Amino acid sequence: MTSEKFESILAYFCSPALLNKKVSNLVSVSKKDIPEIEKNITHYNKLLEKYSITIESICECGERNLLLVYKQTLLQKHLKDENVLSVLERCGYKKSRSLDYYVNVLKMRMKNSKFPHEIGVFLGYPIQDVEEFINKKGQDYKYCGYWKVYSDIEEAKSLFDLYDKMRVFMMDKLNSGECLENILSQNQKEVIIA
Repeated sequence: MTSEKFESILAYFCSPALLNKKVSNLVSVSKKDIPEIEKNITHYNKLLEKYSITIESICECGERNLLLVYKQTLLQKHLKDENVLSVLERCGYKKSRSLDYYVNVLKMRMKNSKFPHEIGVFLGYPIQDVEEFINKKGQDYKYCGYWKVYSDIEEAKSLFDLYDKMRVFMMDKLNSGECLENILSQNQKEVIIA
């Protein structure tokens, strides 16, 4: 059984990944609000497969489930970048061609630590910001929005603004009666958000 609330949560928190502008998004879902979360994940993975979008539970803690919603093709390409690989190797990952390997190691690290700092790599944050966040232990950042910014503030602000507009776009479409799949099928090429 699907849940309109689950679809709304995905649209609200994951619109940049759903609309091909970000490699992934994280969303924490309450088991109380979405009691059949596994059924919803299975249903939406089948529904979104044709768009190369995967929803994966990477941590289940108490009453919440942390989901990684990612565009497979974009995340796979991102994880092949040498600078990205360098950060992951320093965090204990081995070089691999398998997206499943990286996601599975991330899941394991989520279980073993509160929140591994390299998660920013999986979310497509600028690599300089991820490295500085790790080096400075989250302190001394220049700006904070969707992530802590250490490098290009103007570029980050521009992205934050785009992500906000994507959220509004998705929510407006859902609130006008469209379903997530229709929104995605209409916007497969390039999303233009004014």
